[in-house]
Amino acid sequence: MEQVMNVKSLTIADYPALKKMDTGIEDDYVVRIFERLVTSDSHELFGLFQNGQMMAVGGYSLFGQNKFAMLGRLRSDRRFHMKGNATELLKPVVDQLKKDQRVRWIGANTHLGNLPARRVLEKLGIQQGTIIHYLTLKRPDLLTGHTPGPVWKPVHSLKRKRDLLTGLKENDLGTFPYECYYPFPFDEALFTDDYLQECSFFESPHQRRFVMIKNDTKKYDYSHVKYFWNDHYDQPGLFETILHHWNNNPDNVGCWIDFSDQGFKNIPELTAYDVQEPWILYGTWKKA
Repeated sequence: MEQVMNVKSLTIADYPALKKMDTGIEDDYVVRIFERLVTSDSHELFGLFQNGQMMAVGGYSLFGQNKFAMLGRLRSDRRFHMKGNATELLKPVVDQLKKDQRVRWIGANTHLGNLPARRVLEKLGIQQGTIIHYLTLKRPDLLTGHTPGPVWKPVHSLKRKRDLLTGLKENDLGTFPYECYYPFPFDEALFTDDYLQECSFFESPHQRRFVMIKNDTKKYDYSHVKYFWNDHYDQPGLFETILHHWNNNPDNVGCWIDFSDQGFKNIPELTAYDVQEPWILYGTWKKA
């Protein structure tokens, strides 16, 4: 008789079961950082088991003083695909997050073309949101069509940094790109003193625009650019400012820039960038 599947929170003792999974992912970072994930206060991993075999793995990370929970790291054993294992795994995880009084928002970020993952999220009642384009500026010598200008004025005051963010009246991006691959709703819970201190802010001469840039590591080191308008190519000095940060952080492989759908369409020439398939953010606010 077939054993019932069960979901459990993973510990370091589950590492051998994870290693036995056939996910088809070479050099899977979840395997590499497994110990850190299962011993962290802000990350949790879960496994779907049957007959002692791990059939799927996934979990969540907490951000913004534990207000935001981002689902992710979902992998399934290829030998058991098309069995609804991802939904079976994530449903109790989402149910647990719904009961967590700290968490106000539950979401996930996936490729626009990843229809199986999107179907799982819809089954879980998580709503479709913003489309985001991730581009990495790696060949500034090929950058064309932008408006040249002087490097913008750096902002050092923590109060001024916070005032710029909280005073934002429009956000064409539709999200707050907290880290590479981790956009969230624009929310002050994300703007901790430590986070703002780590971000470099630059303000335009007319003081109607600003850009945030933070060093971030996702396998490689990046200058992660956070700009909330679609007029990248019209603002004098914006790209000079972005490249100024990169020049001051030469170990970074490039400048990661989040573009909205319209912002992406406004780019006149893509050859300067590494371009990823578009992503889509899903998210649901919990009822008070």
